Amino acid sequence: MRHSLIHRLAASGFAVALFAVAAIPALADDFGQRFTVDVAPVFNATTTGDANSAPPAGLGGVGYTNDHPVPQTIQLEYGLDYKIDKHTHFYYAHNKLVFAIGRVLTAIPGAALVSGEINDRTDTFGINHDFGHGIVGRVYYYDHERADVTGLCLNQFTCAGNVPNPANIDEHGYGVGGTYNFGPLTKIGPLFAAGIDAKYVPRPSIPPTPCGSCEGIGHYVASQWLFPYSVTMKIPILNSHTIIPFIGYERASVLFRDETTPEVFNVTNFGIVKVLNKNMILSLVNLNFSGCRCSNVVPPPDNIRFAQLLIKLDFKTGL
Repeated sequence: MRHSLIHRLAASGFAVALFAVAAIPALADDFGQRFTVDVAPVFNATTTGDANSAPPAGLGGVGYTNDHPVPQTIQLEYGLDYKIDKHTHFYYAHNKLVFAIGRVLTAIPGAALVSGEINDRTDTFGINHDFGHGIVGRVYYYDHERADVTGLCLNQFTCAGNVPNPANIDEHGYGVGGTYNFGPLTKIGPLFAAGIDAKYVPRPSIPPTPCGSCEGIGHYVASQWLFPYSVTMKIPILNSHTIIPFIGYERASVLFRDETTPEVFNVTNFGIVKVLNKNMILSLVNLNFSGCRCSNVVPPPDNIRFAQLLIKLDFKTGL
């Protein structure tokens, strides 16, 4: 099933319902003062060492192109926050990730595969609530699509001439989760944060394309629950409450519509956040994704992996 009108109406209906709930307290207050707009240019730079390495001797090449083989691009992210009360917010976020996986030698017999630039975007509508004592909860709907794979008709939404691609790997679903901030209190807040989500991904009972093209391990399974989680530690090595070094680990998972099993990644990250003023935050983050063997979509010893540097300037303002 392609990304159909039904999916679009589900996203819109969920957002309208949340917005209606959010609007109730505005009867007593200035409606506009409850909104915050978030705009963030992000520099995406692929640091995957073999993202465009030449095929070894004796192998052909698939995906090799002069069009953005190693992405370095500026993307624009944005969002909207509506304050329902001092503990509860409705939010919308539009996020993008542009990356390139490392060279794969085992996916196609007799050929080395490189992806070139992969352009993913995720739109999320949700409500979060601060329960106090360091606990923040959230419920949301999300829509994750692959807009483009440069030089290949692989698994993006459309291929040349805007022709719908039956093998596109879009993902849509609902989630509930929470984050717990805990540990010694430092100038930059509690030392640790742990988060977990339960994501429900609805899918058709039969594969949308013949399962000879399905990726993953085992047999096709329809709708599924996923349980990503993360742990982050702030590093209070500087005598400042506006400079926040950090390091973290995430067990990330996605279930695209044309895969038998979820793609599961071990993600390590480190970086630094600088609070410039009450409206602007600058961050530098290094991400390293490594596919879990529990769900590997390419034969071993290869792996789906990539590394990414993100530099983001986040600007927030009221209406």
